[in-house]
Amino acid sequence: MDFTELKDIEQKVEEREDFSGEKVRPLAVFFPKDEDEVVRIVRFAKKNRLPIIPWGQGTSLTGAVSCDKNCILVDLSKMNKILEINDIDWYVRVQPGIKLIDLFEELEKKGFMLPPDPASFFLCSVGGAVAESSGGMKGVRHGSFREWVLSLRVVLPNGEVIKVGEPLRKNRAGYDLVHLFVGSEGTLGIVTEIWLRIIPIPKRKMVMIAAMLKDFESAGEVIVGLRKNKILPELSEYVDADVVKALNKHLSANLKETEGGMLLISIEEDSVDDVLKVLEGKAVDIKIAEGEEAEKLYSLRSQAAIAVKAESNKVFYAEDIVVPVSKLPEAIRRLREIGEKYNTKFYVISHIGDGNLHPNIIIEDKVARENAFEEIARMAIELGGSVSGEHGIGVQKAKLMAEQIVKHNGVSVLDLMYQIKKLIDPDDIMNPDKYVELAYKFLTSRG
Repeated sequence: MDFTELKDIEQKVEEREDFSGEKVRPLAVFFPKDEDEVVRIVRFAKKNRLPIIPWGQGTSLTGAVSCDKNCILVDLSKMNKILEINDIDWYVRVQPGIKLIDLFEELEKKGFMLPPDPASFFLCSVGGAVAESSGGMKGVRHGSFREWVLSLRVVLPNGEVIKVGEPLRKNRAGYDLVHLFVGSEGTLGIVTEIWLRIIPIPKRKMVMIAAMLKDFESAGEVIVGLRKNKILPELSEYVDADVVKALNKHLSANLKETEGGMLLISIEEDSVDDVLKVLEGKAVDIKIAEGEEAEKLYSLRSQAAIAVKAESNKVFYAEDIVVPVSKLPEAIRRLREIGEKYNTKFYVISHIGDGNLHPNIIIEDKVARENAFEEIARMAIELGGSVSGEHGIGVQKAKLMAEQIVKHNGVSVLDLMYQIKKLIDPDDIMNPDKYVELAYKFLTSRG
């Protein structure tokens, strides 16, 4: 492919790998420094019918940035500026390439916070978090990125630039196109500016409760107990016994090892006694931390996936199911049964407070690994849940997404989604053969 007309835009030829270990082999990687260069790249791709893949920091776990030879990668890392922090209207305007941790730090200096905090916050970009509608450890109280995006500038597949939404808390002018693009996994356009809602850092004192549980089943029972007692933590996270061992082994965490793993609950100081009552009989050791000690526990939880990945140098599958909180005890019981069936352990990491479970599947045999992966996802569908809460669909979960939508919503809903993709991207150049498009193909090929 002749890229002469784009020669003034920084570019290179290189092979990459996403966080799950999938290889990405584009014809070229482009590094636009502004929106105008993104437009030129997209128009070139349209003219040449060349697939184009947006790239943030490559933390995808579902093949959402996969590409083999016949595509170009648009690396947005050079577009990494904070353009505005508005301390009256309470929003921040950024370019997509800024790392989430850098944005967090700058907001903190101004006394503000952006609550959604995916565990990869120290690695991922804001644009990637928006494209995946990432959740995070504080999602139990504050929700995912979907709840915090106010407005976007987007380069459409035809090279046209549009702005959707307004930096307002209330706006009823037209269809909600903002949330069409949030979570669209780069299949509808390339986001070049983002307006995000921010809030002042709370002044009430928070503490972290680290409960080492007596058994795996207790994790779900505690969360159900918190809900029954109308306790809403800021953070409610779980890592199973094998993840605790991996953290100790690879990150020198020095955590107490118990059969039930560790449950972390961040709560206002005046609610600690209420949480401790729910934990009675479920934990063999409880620590109440604050300050640096609480920050260390938070950091260890955010690095849990790195510790798990270090347990295997092979490709691993990171599940991302969601079940109704009322179904957590049953989901945990069935996870144990599936693990026994495949004679494996799942290294469960979880935003357990909102029913979002991440069993990490490390099985050497690919067929067995894929079978276990699909069985877990179908269990979530059966329980009235979802095959993905925050990691997205990409290639890996397209078939399962089709199954979920057909079962819970009906064929016409998936058909409507596909028609939206065709309307916005008729030439099928924007991150093709993934997500909705691939789910629709699985459905139609099945007849």
